[in-house]
Amino acid sequence: MAWYGNRRSGQPRVGARAVVVGLGIAMIGVLAIQTSAVVRSGIEESRRSMDGTTASMAGFASGLAGWSFGFGRSPEDEARIAELETQIRDLHRWKDLAETMALRMERYEKLLDLVGETQGQAVTARMVAEENGPFAASKIANAGAANGVREGYSAINEYGLVGRVVRVGEYTSRILMLTDFSSRIPVMGTKSGDRALLVGDNGTGARLIEPETPDKIVEGEIWVTSGDDGKMPLGVRVGTARKVGEEWRLDLSMEAASVDFVRLVPPPDFASPDAVPPLGGVQENTDSTLRTVNAGPTTLAAPPAAAPAGAVQRPPVATTAPPVTTPAAAPATNPATPATGRGGQR
Repeated sequence: MAWYGNRRSGQPRVGARAVVVGLGIAMIGVLAIQTSAVVRSGIEESRRSMDGTTASMAGFASGLAGWSFGFGRSPEDEARIAELETQIRDLHRWKDLAETMALRMERYEKLLDLVGETQGQAVTARMVAEENGPFAASKIANAGAANGVREGYSAINEYGLVGRVVRVGEYTSRILMLTDFSSRIPVMGTKSGDRALLVGDNGTGARLIEPETPDKIVEGEIWVTSGDDGKMPLGVRVGTARKVGEEWRLDLSMEAASVDFVRLVPPPDFASPDAVPPLGGVQENTDSTLRTVNAGPTTLAAPPAAAPAGAVQRPPVATTAPPVTTPAAAPATNPATPATGRGGQR
C-alpha cells in the first residue's frame, strides 16, 4: 500500500471533512443571525449612517475636483477658448476647400495642356554665419559646385525665402540674405496683386520700393515672389506688409526662427529663344533647282462676233497664254434655208 505523506492510501481524510463541516455550520449561523429582527435593526442603522457619510465625502471630493480643474479660468480665457475652437472649425473648412481647388486646378491644367515651369534638383544645406565678408548680411552654406549648386539658386527654409546664392565654391557657397542692401527681389501681394521690388536695410529688415499701385496694398497681406526676373521661383512666401510712415515694409517670414538648414532651389528653366532650334527642324531652302516657277499672266479672249438672229449666244471663255489653237467654228445655219436630208438631198 502506498503512502502519501503521513497517510496511507485508502484511509479517510478526517481533517478535510472537519473543515468542510465547520464552514457549513458557520454559514448556517450567519444566516440565522441575519434573520433575527434585533440583529437586522442594528445593521440597518449602521448601514444608513455609513451611506450618509459616504455621500458627504463623495460630494466634497467632486466639489474639490471641480474647483481644481476650474482654478485660474477667467471669462477672458473662456472667450479665448471659444475663439480658438471657431478658428479650428474654419481651418478645417478651408482645408477641405483647398484640397478641392487643388484637384480642380490639376484637372484644368491637364485639359488645357498647360506648360508648367520645369525645376531642377534642389540641394539641402546647412548655413553658418560669415565674418568679414563682402556683404553686410550673408551666410555660408556647406554645399557647392561639387553638390550641383550654381549661382542664382534660391535659398528657402520652412518659413519662406531666405536669400539667393551669389558665389559658388567647390564645396561651399555664399548666400546673400534678404536683409542686405544689395538684395533686390521682385515680389507681389497676394490680395492687392501689386508688384514691387524688395530691398534690404543691411540687417534691420526689408522695404518695398517702386510699387505699381501703392494705394491697393493691404495692411498685413502676404507677399510672395513674383518671378518676373526669371531667376526666382513663383509664389515663395517672403513676408507680410506693414506700413511705417509713408513707406511699406515687410516683416520677413524667415525671421520666425533661426535659419539653420535651407533648400537651395534652381531657377526656372527659361531658355533664350535664340538657343532653341526651329520648330520641327525645318531649314531654309537653298537649292536653286527647287525654286517655284510663277505662272504667266492671265488674259481674256476677244469677244466673239455678233451671232445671227435666233442663234444661241455663249459667254466668252477665258484662256491663258500661250493661247490654245481651236478648230474653226462651223457656219451658223440659216433658219430660212431648209435642212438637207441624208445623202445630201434637200
